[in-house]
Amino acid sequence: MKSETLAEGVTLYCGDCRDILPTLGKVDAVVTDPPYGIGLATKTSDFRGSKHFDSGASLKASKLYEDSPNHVRGLIKAVIPAALAMAERAVVFPGPAMLWAYPEPASLGSVFTPNGAGRTSWGFQCTHPVLYYGKDPFLQDGKGGRPNSHRDEQPNNEKVDHPCPKPVAWMRWAIVRATRPNETILDPFMGSGTTGVAAVKLGRKFIGIEIEPKYFDIARKRISEALKQPDFFIEKPKPAKQEAMEI
Repeated sequence: MKSETLAEGVTLYCGDCRDILPTLGKVDAVVTDPPYGIGLATKTSDFRGSKHFDSGASLKASKLYEDSPNHVRGLIKAVIPAALAMAERAVVFPGPAMLWAYPEPASLGSVFTPNGAGRTSWGFQCTHPVLYYGKDPFLQDGKGGRPNSHRDEQPNNEKVDHPCPKPVAWMRWAIVRATRPNETILDPFMGSGTTGVAAVKLGRKFIGIEIEPKYFDIARKRISEALKQPDFFIEKPKPAKQEAMEI
């Protein structure tokens, strides 16, 4: 297990989140996209980076991405309650297959993709469930209600070497919807770092955990680049001496 601080308030961990979470303190929000428990397989390398996936013919299983239903059920049971206990609120993208394995949420939303993004036994999946935990910060701040769902018709054109990367636009929407400026966001299933990219561009602090070293390195590079290019009018996080620490 190792940790690396990329900037003030931006720390990444390479290791098992079940071991790392107990060592962390409180955070403001969890925003995460755990494995979906669908036995994920991907097409050949020229297809990687798309948010669309298929489990039919001509596919090869990802060797670095453990996505069996039993494995994911175990992760959900061990990780999600622990992460929720650390945060005031959370936004979780559970995937439809494992939806009922999660703790009961405060509210249910979705991301709607009219062109579909994957097949189910009842046709193309066009809505991606979003689970909300805790209290809505907009209502807490007296700013009125906001939609709890998002519509996305844009393809994910960013090429990322990960079986199921989320579009940055999805995570940006989730972060704007569920957090305030300068708050700390935790992603215990960091993957290729999309949540971290959106977080630092929006001026949030970020803690990410990824068990697979290959994806940890991809996330570190992506988030490091995002730190150099925050959104307009967002103050850049203060630089920190980049240090890698074995734990």
